[in-house]
Amino acid sequence: MNIFHSILESVGTYLPSQVVTTREILDGCVRPVRVPLERLTGIKSRHFAGEDEFAIDLATNAITDCLKHSRIRAEQFDLLISANISRWDGPSRVGYEPSTAIALKQLMGFDKAIAFDISNACASMWTAVYVADAFIQSGAVRSAMVVSGEYISHLTRTAQLEMEGYLDPQLASLTLGDAGVAVAMSASPRRGEGFTNFDMYTLGHYSRLCIAKPSDQPHGGAVMHTDAVKVTAAIVPHAAAHAVHVLKESGHHVNDVQHIIPHQTSRLTIRGAIEEIAKQFQTDCTDQMIDNLEQRGNTASTTHFLAFRDNIDNGRIRTGDKVLFAISGSGQTSGTAVYNCNDLPDRIRRASENGNGASTNGHADTRPDFLPDESVNVAMSTPFRFESIATATPSSGERADTMNLLAEAAESSIRGAGVDRSTIELLISTGIYRTEFLTEPALAALLAGDLKLNADQAATDPVKSFAFDLLNGSIGFLNACHLICEMGRAGRIERAMVVASEIENNADVPDQPTLGITEMASAAILSESEDGETGFHAFRFDHYPEFQDDYKVFANIENKIGKPFLEHSIKDDWKNSLLPSIKQSVNQFLSDQTLTLESIDWWLPPQTCDEFLKSLRDELGISEDRMIVGKERGPDAFTSSTPLAMLAAGVSVGDGGHDGPRPATGDLGLIVNIGSGLQVACALYRF
Repeated sequence: MNIFHSILESVGTYLPSQVVTTREILDGCVRPVRVPLERLTGIKSRHFAGEDEFAIDLATNAITDCLKHSRIRAEQFDLLISANISRWDGPSRVGYEPSTAIALKQLMGFDKAIAFDISNACASMWTAVYVADAFIQSGAVRSAMVVSGEYISHLTRTAQLEMEGYLDPQLASLTLGDAGVAVAMSASPRRGEGFTNFDMYTLGHYSRLCIAKPSDQPHGGAVMHTDAVKVTAAIVPHAAAHAVHVLKESGHHVNDVQHIIPHQTSRLTIRGAIEEIAKQFQTDCTDQMIDNLEQRGNTASTTHFLAFRDNIDNGRIRTGDKVLFAISGSGQTSGTAVYNCNDLPDRIRRASENGNGASTNGHADTRPDFLPDESVNVAMSTPFRFESIATATPSSGERADTMNLLAEAAESSIRGAGVDRSTIELLISTGIYRTEFLTEPALAALLAGDLKLNADQAATDPVKSFAFDLLNGSIGFLNACHLICEMGRAGRIERAMVVASEIENNADVPDQPTLGITEMASAAILSESEDGETGFHAFRFDHYPEFQDDYKVFANIENKIGKPFLEHSIKDDWKNSLLPSIKQSVNQFLSDQTLTLESIDWWLPPQTCDEFLKSLRDELGISEDRMIVGKERGPDAFTSSTPLAMLAAGVSVGDGGHDGPRPATGDLGLIVNIGSGLQVACALYRF
């Protein structure tokens, strides 16, 4: 394992030019909101995106700024994670497929990067950084880009139309601002730099205190309902206690830290957390606190890194400084990161002083030579295997409900594995289409609360669980399995659960076509292999951008027909047009693993229609009796494709309904899936 910490190799930001004051926000409310918002929050103004700027535009501009100060070129990054909550990429259009990361990969030239989205409310960007840190620590990637374009001012506009007064649950929406932030990460060339302490966890007991989804009013748009009093009561003590715990466990006093950067929500909340930390150390932390609320507002997932970059630019944060980041977000996510600054502050300021805007002159050849020069499709040192798999489908005559399906599948999986649920350290949801088009919090956080999965642990408790969503169309489940394996190799987890659930959002919308996916949920528990052989051994994820326009889905939330609905542009034969690409990916993957077609005992394809499966067999030249297909797959098992195939293979207590022989111990299986983007995913699994 890499003994060096990961560093923020570069940080880029973008702020739209339009500035809106708090007074203007209050004046714009249809009904008077008599509250001293500026005094309570410390927010005087914030930036709003222009009429032609949306989430993806904020992200691309932030990446451009980040690359100016980076020694790494776009085409050299191994991992790209998009972490914005809002995927509002056009007027009242919320993007679903392809993922934002895949769109950015094509737009910005991240040609070799594995790409997917992470969603975890305001902790999304930190969740992505935590994941990227694990990938770097495990040795799977050399460099990663994490980006978030938060276009959330539309929530403010909806709140101005709907709010009834200062006790309205949409009050927090009046504090929001737009911003884009991108961070480049790599392993540190010097000991003592980077993230020396880093921990995140989910308190699912508080997961329903902040909910974002489309408005049910005729004017459309999106809303965010927040119980501000209960959120503050949950955030402050947990965030402060965890920060104190992490510092003390690492042998540090708060006075060893030059800067403390909390989530930038309101000055009142921030001061409450700082006072709690100061009380524990019997000192005054006021001068260490960084608060950039006055001119930025709450920019959701980007707040910490926007404050970090602002205070690099103004000269406050310097090379060698130690920064404590206090992390929080709806769900409820808490966490602490202690960071020792590398030379980035000096490089950024030198660029500003020189007036050229770039701190590296575009050179990318100074990456440390100790970084491994290897494929990102590396073998698993300790495989993770499926302990149990379960599925759930709607009862006859009942409308599919995302959380009910997830809970049923997850509980069945826990029973099947016969494990103590408190030992599940990581919970990832990969479902795309969900009830009420829910945006915040993460489905995984809601499920963690429903399952009582370490849902209200003390900050000092060593037993915790972390929950978030990973979004990447139908291959997201395999992305999650890969992530779990790398988190295991980095020494962070021993057991995890990955779930998926899909519904047809247009099923009750007249004259709007459905997507043709199976309404179902699945849940799988994975743990470290006891024999060192059973489980996942390698992954590969390929992107074929020439087909990217063949599959697009977005939500229309204008409410012109009385409710939100999905619109899509999907080429009729998109799966068949991808057949040569699938063959190319499979052949390259087998070559990487020094295997041949004959080396594979079993093929686990996308669990979709018979016509495509026959075409896939013909393209690959494999016989039908070597392909595992579940009988209960419906029109397209989509994100549940891999668990359904594994159930059919008999790897769990369930029964996927596969006819014919099943894999024997030691057999090799090749999982293949396809998704929007267009992407092909391959994974090698030993039964």
